[in-house]
Amino acid sequence: MIEADKLPGFRRLMDEKSPAFSKSQKKIASFLLSEYDHAAFMNAAEIAASLGVSEATIVRFAVALGFEGFPQLRKFLQNILRDSVSPAVRMQNKLEDLRKGEGHILSQVVEMETRSIPEICRTVHAREFDAAVASVLGAERLFLFGIGPSRILAELMELRFNRFGMLTIALVNSGRDLLDKLLLMKKGDVVIAAAFTRIMGELVAVIKHAKNVGCSRILITDVEDAMLLSQVDTVMRVNRGPIHSFHSLTAPMTVINALILAVAMAKPEESLRSLAELEEFRQEYDLDPIGEF
Repeated sequence: MIEADKLPGFRRLMDEKSPAFSKSQKKIASFLLSEYDHAAFMNAAEIAASLGVSEATIVRFAVALGFEGFPQLRKFLQNILRDSVSPAVRMQNKLEDLRKGEGHILSQVVEMETRSIPEICRTVHAREFDAAVASVLGAERLFLFGIGPSRILAELMELRFNRFGMLTIALVNSGRDLLDKLLLMKKGDVVIAAAFTRIMGELVAVIKHAKNVGCSRILITDVEDAMLLSQVDTVMRVNRGPIHSFHSLTAPMTVINALILAVAMAKPEESLRSLAELEEFRQEYDLDPIGEF
């Protein structure tokens, strides 16, 4: 296909094909080259609407470039971004934005985080959220996957659900430590995986094994990969911001907080009773003494 999934190779392909492009195709090519970081996470209908062309035109354009269809072209654009934008570059881009911005850095970051919240209601639909809540309520045990920065999300869910008296197992390690815990999965369990930006081998292993043993699978992600998404029961799509910039966990943590509270509302007596027992334990065993300076 195109040289090593790199942007220069994509530009060369566009140049080679451009003499045969129609007026609409030239408009699409210009958009993909200038806005590829946004186009990589738009579907054919969204791009068509923004450019004033038909969805079929978008699909035909992808085929003209040598792709099977638009999903393959979009995945290619996502690979370009993931391969070329390192954590260091994302941090550098965000720092540059902050230097150019107005106001104190604290107020700028607060504004950035605030903008991410309304996006949740656009990408996470009520039926998907309710399906996730129903799966959690019906689980015998919860397996919570998150590595790298997403480990924080898995550990937050582990803490909260444990306090509701639910048996949870955190999958926050790589390699053999992860595989050892996969052996514990059985039918009736539920897996909640938080994974962003790219598909990791650990994520594939968790989802594949969970499906094989009959576990329900919930995925919180910004990854648009048809093969991955077809392997899970419920997907909650959460955008953490432009892939070329510093990523925040505010949006996915908000969704997880809502999930935790929805479970508590569905079983208030059990949840509150478990929290009351925890408080009794603290008093009985004196594990939280007030220190002295």
